[in-house]
Formats: sequence, C-alpha cells, structure tokens
Amino acid sequence: MSPHRVELLPSIDALPQYGISKNGFLPKEPPLNRLPHTYYDPWERIIEVLPHLIEKQEIRAKVDELPVLGVAHLDSEAEWRRAYSMLAVIAQGYIWTGPEPSERLPPAIAVPFLQTSKHLEVNPVATYAALNLWNWRTLNKDADITCPDNLVSQHTATGTDDESWFLIISDAMEARAGPLIKTMLGAMEAVEHNDVATIVHALRYFKKSMNEIGDLLERMDERCDPQVFFHTIRPFLAGSMNMEAAGLPNGVFYDEGDGRGSWRKYRGGSNGQSSLLQFFDAVLSVNHSRSEGFHEEMRRYMPGPHARFLDDIEAIANIRTYIDAHQEDMTLVESFNEAVAALSGFRDKHIALVTRYIIIPSRMPKPMTGVNRRDIASASTKMALEAQTQELRGTGGTKLIPFLRTSRDETSETQVGPTS
Repeated sequence: MSPHRVELLPSIDALPQYGISKNGFLPKEPPLNRLPHTYYDPWERIIEVLPHLIEKQEIRAKVDELPVLGVAHLDSEAEWRRAYSMLAVIAQGYIWTGPEPSERLPPAIAVPFLQTSKHLEVNPVATYAALNLWNWRTLNKDADITCPDNLVSQHTATGTDDESWFLIISDAMEARAGPLIKTMLGAMEAVEHNDVATIVHALRYFKKSMNEIGDLLERMDERCDPQVFFHTIRPFLAGSMNMEAAGLPNGVFYDEGDGRGSWRKYRGGSNGQSSLLQFFDAVLSVNHSRSEGFHEEMRRYMPGPHARFLDDIEAIANIRTYIDAHQEDMTLVESFNEAVAALSGFRDKHIALVTRYIIIPSRMPKPMTGVNRRDIASASTKMALEAQTQELRGTGGTKLIPFLRTSRDETSETQVGPTS
C-alpha cells in the first residue's frame, strides 16, 4: 500500500469506493428481486421454487437440465450480486440435497458461479455476502431496515420463516450499525486534531450501537427455533472444508465442462465473514493473534472492496494508541474501555446464541422428519468429535466455543490502563 493511499483512504468521502453505503456494508438500495434480462429466466424459475425442489429431492435433476448461461447480459453491480446470490443458494441445494452430498457441481452452476465470484472478488460458495448482504427485500416501500420485522430473505433453501429470520436478523444489525462507520472514521480524524470531545462522543456512540445490535441478536429466538436451525437450516450453510465425515473427502469438484474443472474446499457461510464485526475490531485495534489467522482468512470470503476497507482501516487505526498516550484523561480512557467492554459483551451474547442454537441441539435427539437425507449436522459433529478438538465446528469450519471465547478474551484485553 502506498503512503499516499494510507494518508487519504479510507475517509468518509471515500466510502462509496469501498462499496459502503448509508446502510453500512449493505447496499444503498434493496437487492434486485429479479434479473431484468429474460436470458436468465432459467435461473429465476429454479430459485422461485427452490425449497420445493429441495424438499422433493428434485433439485439435482432440474439443475442438470439447465443450459450453461454466460454473464454477458449482467450489467449493473446489483445484477452481478443477484446472479451470485442465486447461484450460491442453488449450489448449496444441489450439493446438500439427497441421501448423500454431491461431490460435483455441474457446469450450469459452476461456470457462472466462478465468473460472478471473480467479478465480485469473493469466493464461489454460500458466503455471508450471498446469503445476507445481497439477499433481502423490504416488506413495505421506504421501510426502516434496521428493524428485522420489515425485512425478509429473498432466497432460502428451506422456505421457512425460521431461515429467513435467521438471515435478516444479521441484515438489520448491519443496517443499525451502518452510521457507526462514519462516526468512527470521524473519531480517527479527530485524533489527528486532538479533538477529544469528538473522540469521546464517538466512543459513547459505539457503546450505544453495540448494545442495540446485541438487542437485535437476542431477538433471534422470536421466530427461529433452535431445533429447526440445527437440523434443517444449518446443513445448507455447510461448506466443503473439513467435511470428510459428511461425505466430501475431497471437497467439491467445480465442473467447467469439456474435461475442465477443479476440486475446491471452502468454509461455509458464517457471521465471521461479516465485515462489520471485523470493522469494530479494526477501529479499536483488537489483536486477534491467538485466533489462528481465522479473521484474516475470513476476508477472502468478503467482497473485495469490503476486505480492502478493513485492511486500510487497520493500517491507519489510531484511536487506541491515542488513548494509551493520554491515560491521564479519565473520561477519554473510560469511554474507550466502555466501548471495548460493549464489544466484548456482544461477543458474550453471540456465545450464548451459539450455545442455544448449536451446542444444546447437538446433544438432543434429532426430530423425526420424512426427509430421506443423510444427517449432515450429526455427521459434522461426529467428524469434529473424532478430531483432536472435542468441540463442535461451525459452518465456517472453526472450533466453535473455544474460538469464540478466545475472540472475546482478545477483545477484553484491548482495554487501556490497569486492565490492559
């Protein structure tokens, strides 16, 4: 990175260059609900009835009938995003529906999926961007998208309200914290001018925002049942990395036709791929050195502009250094430490959520269903237990509770003063 870039970027005025809007990492306008060119109608027809095709185990037959469509008719970024999001959800359905997972993704999906992911600079798998950032609509025009009651997911594998609610809770959190991005960039600029009042105001707003998105996270239980999530929804979030026991010893072969293609292993969809959470860490200079590089790896699953924004924020983050150098100002120190504590508290809420939605259901009998499908959730659990970890893995492939606790502890250690 050049010195010129570090000096000028990122700034509030430069946010659009990073794909950041008034809604934070969500797009400024709701994602498209249909690709305008009729050329893509074959994809649209499948996505309209995807949950039915998955339930009836007809998804693979339908996808196998698809032509290989090119990307020449995708124009705006919104169109590229919708195409990528649709292909991601269809791919998950294709791979994970049936008595056994499919080790092959056919050219009709693999080819355009690879092309759209390259354009958007994000991995060709069901990422947080595909499932959350670019996969929502409002129930009413001009609705407040910081309230999850006003949102619904466009594409889900199960067609359940539980799955939609699970996804749009995160979207509402993204929107609620969107203004915080500009506020914290203003605080970083205020450091250069010794503007303590602005820094303190920003840190107090940070604490308030963290409490608000924590409250949203705790609304998950309202419409998403833990048993439904663990046994019905979670398998369709799975990636192809560390999934040997679930039936993917080599990952998934992305078949590009004419004998071309490649075996690929990717982590599954995970909130660890949220640029917002990593922004909080970056702006407060949280050191995640004990997290085994997971946070850095997750940036490869973020849209390219968002990942670059985080890299650039880390390069110029100055708030904690400033606080450390002005420990005589108790108001300044306390406001920073309270912001850190709020972020750590949010991570505590996340740990509690993971316990309710993954750890506890994994130890309970599986509900009886009529679907003839390999028990992917149990298979991935078995795989993890047979490994050295003795812990459940998340869909992102991490050892869940130890990783989350480490991230929480690393956050707390960012405080300045006697506790630092």
